[in-house]
Amino acid sequence: MKSIYQRLWLARAALSLFFLSFTISAMQPATAVDSKSVNVFAASSLQVQYSALAKKFEAARPGVKINISFGSSTTLASQIVAGAPVDIFVSADQASMAAAKSEITNPTDYVINQVVLAVPNNSQLTKISGLNGNVKWIQCAHTAPCGIAADRALAAEGGVKGSPVSYEASASSTLAKLLAGAVDAAIIFKTDVVANKSKLRAIEFADSQAASSQYQIGIAKSAIAKKNRWANIFFLYLKSSDIRKALSKAGFQVDSLK
Repeated sequence: MKSIYQRLWLARAALSLFFLSFTISAMQPATAVDSKSVNVFAASSLQVQYSALAKKFEAARPGVKINISFGSSTTLASQIVAGAPVDIFVSADQASMAAAKSEITNPTDYVINQVVLAVPNNSQLTKISGLNGNVKWIQCAHTAPCGIAADRALAAEGGVKGSPVSYEASASSTLAKLLAGAVDAAIIFKTDVVANKSKLRAIEFADSQAASSQYQIGIAKSAIAKKNRWANIFFLYLKSSDIRKALSKAGFQVDSLK
């Protein structure tokens, strides 16, 4: 039978081993979490294409979840700088990407989109100058990429003295009002007309360069720091040749895609 001293010695030894094991465990480096969730912030003009592409990507990779927040690029950039969780940012212009540069690593040119004057298929409008008539039209806000391109295109066109009845927050809200019949015409991205060709047709501006907007894409510094493997895989997927073809069919210019 063990004496009381032996039992005390064994208890102390067991306790020492417990604390030693706990200390060693605490000293081990944390294992990187292989997150299967990817947060993407993308310009609203990419909503149709990206929603479909994300579903296709998820279907081929069970368990992976692609969360996409669509909106005006200027608003998304502000949210990113304010600390919103993001892994990938796709902006509709260079200025919005520059605004988020503190959080995004080495953004590159992605695709080019153009603004056009969109009208219903049965509209009598055939020229940009038709906006001087009794036409109720809208465009994006001056600070939104689609609004900045609209302002440039109108200035280059010259001769348009009429004013829009409202300035919308994003390309998607501008499109929504036109599709709802709330206005006669709207200056929106060409890709939105292509996506709704059964309802809309486009009247192009004479100066296509002035009407163009350079999209950019970048991966977040936080995604790199966390070694988010799926964020990197989806980022490369968005820049792949398959996606280039899909975006080209949607009306984007992809020559500058890198």
